[in-house]
Amino acid sequence: MARIFFLDRRAMSKEKTQLESHFADPEAYDQRIRKYVPYYEEMMKSLLDCLPELEHHPTVLELGCGTGNLSLKLLDKNFSCELTTIDLVKEMVRTCRTRLDPYSHRAEIFCANMITYRKDNSFDYVFSNLALHYPETNNKKMAVCRNVYQSLKPRGVFAFSAMLTSDSAKAAEETWKRWERDVIQNGVSREELEEWCRTHHRSDHPVPYILWLKWLHELGFKHCKLIWSRTIFGTIRAIKP
Repeated sequence: MARIFFLDRRAMSKEKTQLESHFADPEAYDQRIRKYVPYYEEMMKSLLDCLPELEHHPTVLELGCGTGNLSLKLLDKNFSCELTTIDLVKEMVRTCRTRLDPYSHRAEIFCANMITYRKDNSFDYVFSNLALHYPETNNKKMAVCRNVYQSLKPRGVFAFSAMLTSDSAKAAEETWKRWERDVIQNGVSREELEEWCRTHHRSDHPVPYILWLKWLHELGFKHCKLIWSRTIFGTIRAIKP
């Protein structure tokens, strides 16, 4: 069975309190994510394309595994990769553990805080899917990037998708409206959309992708680039020299 660990309990407590109600029901989360992110599969593919299929025994860290959707695809794509995956919410970790059981020989699952998690010079790749817009301050987002930089080996790749906003209020409003259109076309009613905005959206703290690129560059990453975007979501890739 896939190994599961619980770490860093003191640092985890505040963030977990803020998010655990949002993610308390993994099955509901999986249904919700596909309703409100119509491009979910396309987004994950943009991340998976950063991991070569034929690379021999890459070490991979995933920040914010959720129910294990990206974890499974990473393990399926590269049959020799060794995956470490963490999440703050115990219910998500347990669900991910069950889903990754067929890969127990090469998957470790931790309940830990991605803001503070660091394992120096240990990973060829660090991935994150729809998690990095949850830290509520810029300093916490930068702390994630700083620890990722330290955790990566030289020439390691950091790729993550997140909710993004725009530099100007007008551009942000226009992008938000395009996302609302896509969500409604995806089968969400106007009433459901309004309820989501009242409840779940309060946990989101997006920033412009330009700001992410600035932070990554300041930390020493090279070739920082927005490699995919649709409405309020985007995927960013950076490389440690």
